Amino acid sequence: MFNYIKFAIFQIIGFILSIPKLMKYKFNEEKYSNGEKYKFVRNHTNRSLNLVNIKVNVIGKDKVPDEEVLFVANHSSMLDSYILAANVTKPVGIVIADVPTWRHIPLVSGWLKLMKCVYINRENNREGIKSIIKASEIIKEGQSMAIFPEGDLTWVKDPNSLIGDFKPGSLKIAYKANCPIVPMVIKNSRSTYEGYQPIGKISSQNVEVEFLDPIYDHIENSKIKTVELANSIKEKMIKSIKDFHN
Repeated sequence: MFNYIKFAIFQIIGFILSIPKLMKYKFNEEKYSNGEKYKFVRNHTNRSLNLVNIKVNVIGKDKVPDEEVLFVANHSSMLDSYILAANVTKPVGIVIADVPTWRHIPLVSGWLKLMKCVYINRENNREGIKSIIKASEIIKEGQSMAIFPEGDLTWVKDPNSLIGDFKPGSLKIAYKANCPIVPMVIKNSRSTYEGYQPIGKISSQNVEVEFLDPIYDHIENSKIKTVELANSIKEKMIKSIKDFHN
């Protein structure tokens, strides 16, 4: 529990100390690039992981195109968003569930706004489509986005799954933005955070992040179905995880 207490205190202090910068970015938005704003977030997530001795080995960085992309990541830990933000070097926003926890906590919502995160309503298809369009527009405007297409933590529905079923509609972001998809495989993160609630146990672990080859199938053939593409990406990610464990 000591790791969690350290982590939680660091988040509270970090969020409070961030207020002046958040206000500066808010009222002088045009003076700061996406890169400058994202560096601020990335530094915090890196320090947070280092504090609890979660070491991340990254492979395949050279496979990430210079252009804006949609990162597709698996999701087995509550800390995966930190792992993602700490190890994607280009500015990236995350598509996250539209729940009060994220939208209404003032400082947390300020950080998410800084990253250009997009809330998505999982229960309302019409609102979900609006979020998909918004995320695609952010990519067109010059910033990459990331999604966890399982829609929940991997082990919630099936404790034995390496990766859960994807919600294929989330890939429409890449179709509408006409951008590549980069699978981002997060390995060995499940035990970094035990639980599904804001309070849990954090364990020091070595985690590996692998960026797979970018996917252009949907650009070359816009008629390819999202279900087909989602299954293909999922299988590639599962193979990567199996190779890691072997």
